Amino acid sequence: MIPLHFGIYLLTEQEMSVTHSGAGLAIPMLIFCGLFLLAAISAILLKKLRFPYTIGLVVIGMALGMAAEYSEILAPLLRLSLTHDLIMYVLLPVLVFEAAINIKFSALMKELVPVLMLAIVGVILSTLVLGVILGELTPLTLASALLFGALISATDPVAVIALFKEVKAPERMSLLMDAESLFNDATAIVMFGIVLSIIQSGTGLSGSTAFAAFVEFLRVFFGGIFVGAAMGAAMLVLLRLSRGMPYVHIALTTILAFTSFIIADHVFETSGVMSVIAAGIVTRSYGRRAMADFMTLRHLDPYWEFMAFVANSFIFLLLGLSEDFLLRSIERLGMIYPTLIIAIVAVLTARFLVVYLLLPVSNLMPLSNKVDSNSMKVMFWGGLRGAVPVALMLSIPDSMPEKRMIIEMTLAVILFSLLIQGTTIGWLMSRLGIKREA
Repeated sequence: MIPLHFGIYLLTEQEMSVTHSGAGLAIPMLIFCGLFLLAAISAILLKKLRFPYTIGLVVIGMALGMAAEYSEILAPLLRLSLTHDLIMYVLLPVLVFEAAINIKFSALMKELVPVLMLAIVGVILSTLVLGVILGELTPLTLASALLFGALISATDPVAVIALFKEVKAPERMSLLMDAESLFNDATAIVMFGIVLSIIQSGTGLSGSTAFAAFVEFLRVFFGGIFVGAAMGAAMLVLLRLSRGMPYVHIALTTILAFTSFIIADHVFETSGVMSVIAAGIVTRSYGRRAMADFMTLRHLDPYWEFMAFVANSFIFLLLGLSEDFLLRSIERLGMIYPTLIIAIVAVLTARFLVVYLLLPVSNLMPLSNKVDSNSMKVMFWGGLRGAVPVALMLSIPDSMPEKRMIIEMTLAVILFSLLIQGTTIGWLMSRLGIKREA
């Protein structure tokens, strides 16, 4: 069997010679349809139970993973896993673009100060706090603790956007959390890359390294915005030329979502997320006038809602299957559980400091809309982690001796944030008297 980057296996030539010519694709497609059917049935049941759909899929994915260990029929599921490329180049562009075309640019500009405060300064502060705490209290070295801090500090756009949409959070709170989780991805990726390069080179952190890191952050962050805005503007020309062709419009927005991410991230090595955000905002702000077609506008939003449903379904099911890695060896889990608990508490502590130190400072700034105390409580507890930290942890070289410990800590934090924080955020909003949308 030959593993593909997307977590599915191909048959070798020898195996193919014994099978039907189409069998190599038949089994993966059957697995795809089976998982999609499971997601659709789960959506129905979880809605009746009033349980968050995405969180429920994680639990179902974990149950599938454990059942597959003992069932020959379900054994092919063990060949599926989240990979860096699957998350970054297939699933994430869909979810980010769907969120971006629903962001009102004027509303975003009003919240830009607290969002950037959390997304930039907050990630740096959280990384340093986690590095110090975990470097002292766990077996990780300071360098490895900083690396873990960088990959886990950013709130995950996949988990946050999906959950806050499900619990029908107020519009402003959703905008704050969605925008922070989207923007801080650029900071986290740069921090992760810098720490990893320092570990690999064996050099320490100096003034010149810090300045180079700052310049690199500006290049990645604003470079991604430039690439996405340029591609969005170019796509407007095609949207105008294809007026009266709604399905062509939908195809063009799909192409824009994927290409803006991949070209920014893979070709120019800038922020793919910022590129998709910029492309989505350009499409929202100017694309509707360019299309000027009622049929397109009537179909566009439902299409992207469906695409987000598909991406969310598979990303959270596969995330649940990935958590099975943590539960396979009960003996090892019994040995490392104190470290995992310390990691969870440290992440919560860092998030608390970020929210309650930076937002009061943001409230004092003249151009900033104030964030009230109830919103701060929800933003602290709603700082979920999900698929993006998985993508980053999978990119750690196998030669790094503490990689397994970092993976186990990452999965433990994600599991806690989804199963505990994710299932109680609606209850917290209700206790605080925060009015939900109708």
